[in-house]
Amino acid sequence: MQAATIQIAWRNLGRNTRRTALAMLAIAVGQFALLAADSLMRGYADNIRLAITGPMIGHVQAHAAGWRQQRAIDLVIEDAENIISKIQADPDVMSAAARIYAPVLFAPEQDAFIAMVVGLQTDIESQPWGLLSGMTEPLRKGNVLIGYQLARKTGAKIGQQIAVVGEAVDGSLANDLYTIQDIIKCPVDIVNQSGVVMSLNDAQRLLCMPDAAHEIVVRAKQSGQVKQLADKLQKMKGLTGAEVLPWQQLVPALVAILNTSDWVGYFVVVIVCIAALAGIANTLVMSTFERMHEFGMLLALGSHPGRIVRMIVYEAVLTALLGIASGTLLGYLFVWAASGTGIDMASWGGSGGEVADMAYKGLNLPLHIYPRLELSDTLLGLVAIMATSLVGSVWPAWLAGRLEPMEAMRA
Repeated sequence: MQAATIQIAWRNLGRNTRRTALAMLAIAVGQFALLAADSLMRGYADNIRLAITGPMIGHVQAHAAGWRQQRAIDLVIEDAENIISKIQADPDVMSAAARIYAPVLFAPEQDAFIAMVVGLQTDIESQPWGLLSGMTEPLRKGNVLIGYQLARKTGAKIGQQIAVVGEAVDGSLANDLYTIQDIIKCPVDIVNQSGVVMSLNDAQRLLCMPDAAHEIVVRAKQSGQVKQLADKLQKMKGLTGAEVLPWQQLVPALVAILNTSDWVGYFVVVIVCIAALAGIANTLVMSTFERMHEFGMLLALGSHPGRIVRMIVYEAVLTALLGIASGTLLGYLFVWAASGTGIDMASWGGSGGEVADMAYKGLNLPLHIYPRLELSDTLLGLVAIMATSLVGSVWPAWLAGRLEPMEAMRA
């Protein structure tokens, strides 16, 4: 009996193919919009997460207490080499690198410009996740790398000798001559704008801070271990008085953006459910009124009102399933088509390809998105639309279930 009822409900979908097709189209478009929006938001969230935990921030950072607020050059972590060796010995750590930051005057010729010395362990920072990712030629002693925007502003050129003047940790004048080895475009905006990048040893000599650093950047092997790793490092000898923080606490505003992106799917689901409810309810109500005489005949021949109700509910479920299947197919085709080359959102702004990233607090957030989906995205649409379809079938089913056979046959 149940199978027969489902079979009748399936045939009833073809009574008015145009109306059924419109209801399915509304659901399919809604499901596609949900999957497309979720895939783009997941791709963009991946970009933000990689930008945060990649070149600039890492998974965990250690600083001298108060350095993040004051940026005072004398607030340093001592015995940096020994501390980094201990951190790298931890089985949960992928890499650890020391950094130095200091404001200086940078003079490529006669005029001087404000810049920022960035001292790095170039062998580590040239890895794919580092500030110098993609760098193939080692940075030679006495040579520096210049951010491309700083070079454009100052007219600095490769091979040119420059003067760097600043204040050392001991209060003395820090000054030296360096040769520009290369002009770089870094994943971190602040380096592009004002960075004079030199080896950690050169920066330590310039600023009179032997075996000291302003920042230690740690990257974990497993991103889910970040909080535990930070707690473990805080107890390490040499870091007990330092500020050791996971990336979530270092950039809370970007974390808030990541959390907000998770709610986009729910917003789209509401719109999808409205479209599904309107399509299903309209289709079933019209179908119910058109088949009053038929329902009356079935009731007069002994059919139970519950069977009429189930028939209408099955029609709603079948319509929803067909719409969801079509929308899901379109959604996954969209992700498949875009996953290879990605989607360049920078081109939407008409920048002519000049802008590839969005800068936020010194971080470059790539605007080239690779959409991706998770099973939960599909299930969210499936559950929401099925629930909406059942709600949309309540009124038509209620009308059909209360029919009197003789009155229905006269309709």
